[in-house]
Amino acid sequence: MNTSIELPSGKILNITRFIALIPNNNNIDSDYQLILEGYPHPINLEPSDAQNLKIILQSQPDQNTPVSSHKSTWNQQEQLQKNQKAMAILAQQIQEYQNISDEESRERQEIFENLKKRMDAERPQGQKLYSEV
Repeated sequence: MNTSIELPSGKILNITRFIALIPNNNNIDSDYQLILEGYPHPINLEPSDAQNLKIILQSQPDQNTPVSSHKSTWNQQEQLQKNQKAMAILAQQIQEYQNISDEESRERQEIFENLKKRMDAERPQGQKLYSEV
Protein backbone atom coordinates (compact mmCIF):
# COMPACT_ATOMS: atom_id res chain seq x y z
CA MET A 1 0.00 0.00 0.00
CA ASN A 2 1.36 3.40 -0.98
CA THR A 3 1.29 5.72 2.02
CA SER A 4 2.62 8.85 0.28
CA ILE A 5 0.17 10.80 -1.85
CA GLU A 6 0.47 13.91 -3.97
CA LEU A 7 -2.36 16.43 -3.77
CA PRO A 8 -3.47 18.67 -6.68
CA SER A 9 -1.50 21.60 -5.18
CA GLY A 10 1.70 19.52 -5.29
CA LYS A 11 1.85 18.83 -1.55
CA ILE A 12 3.03 15.31 -0.75
CA LEU A 13 1.69 13.67 2.41
CA ASN A 14 2.37 10.49 4.34
CA ILE A 15 -1.20 9.45 5.15
CA THR A 16 -0.13 7.00 7.84
CA ARG A 17 0.37 10.10 10.00
CA PHE A 18 -3.19 11.36 9.35
CA ILE A 19 -5.15 12.41 12.44
CA ALA A 20 -7.84 14.84 11.28
CA LEU A 21 -9.06 17.06 8.46
CA ILE A 22 -10.88 20.04 9.92
CA PRO A 23 -12.82 22.78 8.10
CA ASN A 24 -11.28 26.16 8.85
CA ASN A 25 -14.27 28.12 10.14
CA ASN A 26 -12.21 31.31 10.36
CA ASN A 27 -11.89 31.52 6.59
CA ILE A 28 -14.68 32.28 4.10
CA ASP A 29 -12.96 30.17 1.39
CA SER A 30 -13.78 27.06 3.48
CA ASP A 31 -10.18 25.90 3.43
CA TYR A 32 -9.27 22.95 5.60
CA GLN A 33 -6.61 22.27 8.18
CA LEU A 34 -4.83 18.92 8.12
CA ILE A 35 -3.47 17.57 11.40
CA LEU A 36 -0.70 14.99 11.16
CA GLU A 37 0.82 12.95 13.99
CA GLY A 38 4.16 14.37 15.10
CA TYR A 39 3.70 17.66 13.24
CA PRO A 40 3.46 20.66 15.60
CA HIS A 41 1.08 22.81 13.52
CA PRO A 42 -1.95 22.19 11.28
CA ILE A 43 -1.32 22.29 7.54
CA ASN A 44 -3.63 24.59 5.55
CA LEU A 45 -5.21 22.83 2.58
CA GLU A 46 -7.06 24.24 -0.37
CA PRO A 47 -10.57 22.89 -0.98
CA SER A 48 -9.38 20.80 -3.96
CA ASP A 49 -6.64 19.22 -1.84
CA ALA A 50 -9.12 18.49 0.95
CA GLN A 51 -11.60 16.86 -1.45
CA ASN A 52 -8.86 14.73 -2.98
CA LEU A 53 -7.62 13.69 0.46
CA LYS A 54 -11.16 12.77 1.55
CA ILE A 55 -11.55 10.47 -1.45
CA ILE A 56 -8.21 8.79 -0.80
CA LEU A 57 -8.93 8.29 2.89
CA GLN A 58 -12.36 6.82 2.17
CA SER A 59 -10.78 4.28 -0.16
CA GLN A 60 -8.26 3.19 2.52
CA PRO A 61 -9.16 0.47 5.06
CA ASP A 62 -10.20 1.82 8.44
CA GLN A 63 -7.23 1.92 10.82
CA ASN A 64 -9.50 0.71 13.65
CA THR A 65 -10.62 -2.39 11.77
CA PRO A 66 -9.21 -5.53 13.41
CA VAL A 67 -6.17 -6.93 11.65
CA SER A 68 -7.93 -10.26 11.11
CA SER A 69 -10.37 -8.63 8.68
CA HIS A 70 -7.55 -7.29 6.46
CA LYS A 71 -5.96 -9.52 3.85
CA SER A 72 -2.59 -10.08 5.42
CA THR A 73 0.50 -11.57 3.89
CA TRP A 74 2.10 -11.98 7.31
CA ASN A 75 2.65 -15.60 8.25
CA GLN A 76 3.01 -16.18 11.99
CA GLN A 77 4.76 -19.55 11.68
CA GLU A 78 7.23 -18.16 9.13
CA GLN A 79 7.97 -15.19 11.40
CA LEU A 80 8.53 -17.47 14.40
CA GLN A 81 10.92 -19.55 12.31
CA LYS A 82 12.85 -16.42 11.29
CA ASN A 83 13.06 -15.31 14.94
CA GLN A 84 14.42 -18.60 16.33
CA LYS A 85 18.05 -17.42 16.49
CA ALA A 86 17.14 -14.12 18.18
CA MET A 87 14.84 -15.89 20.64
CA ALA A 88 17.63 -18.37 21.53
CA ILE A 89 20.05 -15.51 22.20
CA LEU A 90 17.44 -13.73 24.34
CA ALA A 91 16.75 -16.92 26.33
CA GLN A 92 20.50 -17.33 26.93
CA GLN A 93 20.82 -13.72 28.16
CA ILE A 94 17.83 -14.14 30.48
CA GLN A 95 19.40 -17.28 31.92
CA GLU A 96 22.73 -15.48 32.46
CA TYR A 97 21.02 -12.53 34.18
CA GLN A 98 19.11 -14.85 36.48
CA ASN A 99 22.38 -16.43 37.62
CA ILE A 100 24.40 -13.29 38.47
CA SER A 101 25.61 -12.87 42.02
CA ASP A 102 24.14 -10.35 44.46
CA GLU A 103 27.43 -8.44 44.41
CA GLU A 104 27.41 -8.11 40.62
CA SER A 105 23.76 -7.11 40.73
CA ARG A 106 24.57 -4.31 43.21
CA GLU A 107 27.48 -3.16 41.04
CA ARG A 108 25.24 -3.00 37.97
CA GLN A 109 22.64 -1.08 39.97
CA GLU A 110 25.28 1.45 41.08
CA ILE A 111 26.47 1.89 37.50
CA PHE A 112 22.90 2.48 36.36
CA GLU A 113 22.25 4.99 39.18
CA ASN A 114 25.41 6.90 38.22
CA LEU A 115 24.33 6.90 34.58
CA LYS A 116 20.92 8.33 35.51
CA LYS A 117 22.54 11.10 37.58
CA ARG A 118 24.94 12.01 34.78
CA MET A 119 22.16 12.09 32.20
CA ASP A 120 19.96 14.32 34.35
CA ALA A 121 22.89 16.61 35.14
CA GLU A 122 23.16 17.41 31.41
CA ARG A 123 19.43 18.12 30.92
CA PRO A 124 17.73 21.48 31.63
CA GLN A 125 15.37 21.95 34.57
CA GLY A 126 11.95 20.48 33.85
CA GLN A 127 13.35 17.98 31.34
CA LYS A 128 15.00 15.54 33.71
CA LEU A 129 14.43 11.88 32.88
CA TYR A 130 15.08 10.25 36.25
CA SER A 131 14.85 12.93 38.91
CA GLU A 132 12.57 15.79 39.89
CA VAL A 133 15.42 18.16 40.76
